[in-house]
Amino acid sequence: MKLLLIRHGHSVNNGLEGSADYAALRQPDPPLTDLGQQQMKRTALALASGHLGEPVIRLYTSLMTRGIQSAAPLAAALNLPVQGLTLAYECGGLNTGPAGHFQPVAGPDVSILRGICPALQWPDDLLDQPWEGGCEPWEAATFAQRAAQVAQTLRAQAEAPGLVCLITHHDFAQFLMAELLGLPQLDLESLVFRLNHASLSLLETGPGRTTLHWLNRTDHLLTGQQSH
Repeated sequence: MKLLLIRHGHSVNNGLEGSADYAALRQPDPPLTDLGQQQMKRTALALASGHLGEPVIRLYTSLMTRGIQSAAPLAAALNLPVQGLTLAYECGGLNTGPAGHFQPVAGPDVSILRGICPALQWPDDLLDQPWEGGCEPWEAATFAQRAAQVAQTLRAQAEAPGLVCLITHHDFAQFLMAELLGLPQLDLESLVFRLNHASLSLLETGPGRTTLHWLNRTDHLLTGQQSH
């Protein structure tokens, strides 16, 4: 399987990073900014025009709003459904409060997310019920365990020529790539991989090994659309 990891576009919370008011202004489930939407439209155009040399055969996304918004233009450009993955959300889940003192926040209703991305296929395990938001302890072992479950789901895909794409998140992608590559469990102070918004990273899994072909590719974006 060739797995293309795509980080979501620039979000409202990303625009607040470094601000003294970040903790007070951050949203539990932030939408994309105008920049983020432009980034994902460029990404969709690149994939649909064969920029990577191989067709996309499957699309997956987390159920966070920025993930669904990022998936929508890809689904439209590629004429593919988007399968939601319940466990593919960013570390910590939807929450209010500082790290270590999170208060759970439920995810949007199914109808709201399908309004954003009509091609969204709701996870079977949720039985058309809203996603509860995934609030979890800020612990590396918790993230690693969830990443292993997502990796198992992705590995179960039948071998076929083309790319399996997952719209993912910066911190969770660290744990997912570590799981796929067989790296030691990461800690929360020294994350290994730097991923820009709308960046592309390609891994290939096979019997007994996984290869990272390239990481954090952003050559499909226009000048001025780069952000981290």
